[in-house]
Amino acid sequence: MPRWLAHMLVVGGWLLTPVLAWGASYLGLWAGALLAMRFSQPVTMLAVAAACAALSGLTALAAWVRFMRRVPHLLSHHMAPRASEEHRAIAAAD
Repeated sequence: MPRWLAHMLVVGGWLLTPVLAWGASYLGLWAGALLAMRFSQPVTMLAVAAACAALSGLTALAAWVRFMRRVPHLLSHHMAPRASEEHRAIAAAD
């Protein structure tokens, strides 16, 4: 994999972070609203829905950031060596 593509994947992944957190919080809000329908007080319903949205959004955000911190290490195994390191990489393979 060319280095420029690996760098673009990392940048693209970090740019997707807010989209992923927004989507997860929206899904959490939807699930929280379904759960909140069991309560009779509107304030309790809003609190349950908001808590579910925050929990799911923060959980997804934490998991994504943890994954994105490992991406450079994962991509480094698939990247072609730099031109200055080609001879060392060939010598190490022998």
